[in-house]
Amino acid sequence: MTRKLSLPLFLFVSLIALASCSKKQEDMTPVQPGESVTYKDLVYRFSFKAPKAWVVESVPGRNTTYYSSSATETRFQKFTEGDYGARVGVAVVEHMTKEKAAEDFKGSMENVNFTAAEATTLGGLPALKIGYSTSEEDGLTGYRIFTDKDSLLTYFDAATFGADRMKKYAAVFDLAEKSVQPAFVYKVTNGKIDSASLSAMMEQMKPSQIFSTFSGTGFSIQYPDNFSASAMAAGVEIKGERADAMVRVDANPVAKGIDLAKYVAENSKSAIYRGAAPQGATLSGQPAKVLSYGTSGATARTYFVMSGEKVYRITVSWPNELEAAFRPALEKSVQSFKLK
Repeated sequence: MTRKLSLPLFLFVSLIALASCSKKQEDMTPVQPGESVTYKDLVYRFSFKAPKAWVVESVPGRNTTYYSSSATETRFQKFTEGDYGARVGVAVVEHMTKEKAAEDFKGSMENVNFTAAEATTLGGLPALKIGYSTSEEDGLTGYRIFTDKDSLLTYFDAATFGADRMKKYAAVFDLAEKSVQPAFVYKVTNGKIDSASLSAMMEQMKPSQIFSTFSGTGFSIQYPDNFSASAMAAGVEIKGERADAMVRVDANPVAKGIDLAKYVAENSKSAIYRGAAPQGATLSGQPAKVLSYGTSGATARTYFVMSGEKVYRITVSWPNELEAAFRPALEKSVQSFKLK
């Protein structure tokens, strides 16, 4: 026996089905940072990592914030429009202590609940952490960490909408927070940067132990994720803040009848390589040649690998005075080179 739904009940069920279909279900799978980028402030030298795909808004010397999307940035600005994404950011304030900043923060927003200040660290410095949230289910939720050095207050902020999204973006928040290098001021005595300032500067400049991957035409290579990878016509240039710390890949066509040994022997006579003697090597599982050269300030090496009618040149250099800090990561980058 078949029963038919009454018209009112049928309409009621249909409306429920339409409502459930019209509301897009949010994917709450934990978000992973993926490829990251390191932001470095050129005024007060603070730095931190964020997902490379996120949208950035920056005022040098003041604050830099990354949003998971442009629509999320709108949500944080208006709270009534845009997507429920997340943000991470770092800001600096002059002549401020972490205690005063934490106290002022608690009075900065209405209808927001703040947790008690919790002792923690930020960039290896003593810090205070305060959580904040509104009462709505999808209301503003996050935390802020304050630290100070050289009369500069640095704070890290991570926020989203609702407790569930705090879990969703936890991996991104963790990456950004742990990567923070607080702001500092160069201290100069008798025309020289003092040892503490120099040490902090070198810590920021040295290659990261975390690597990203650049995929080019016919090759791929990994590089420290606090360095930048800029595509060139036939390769890539990977650079940090120092001009003498870099890895460069380029490809050059080879005339028929020219093998790798002959190509390198001819190139070794150029002014660039200063008559360096070619040495045998292996790269990407292929026979390679390497020329070692440099100056009193920096050491350089160029590896040559042939693939078809192209020779790939992989050049690496590092400052001699900072060899221990720079060389291992940059040579690791060279050894990661792979032909496709």
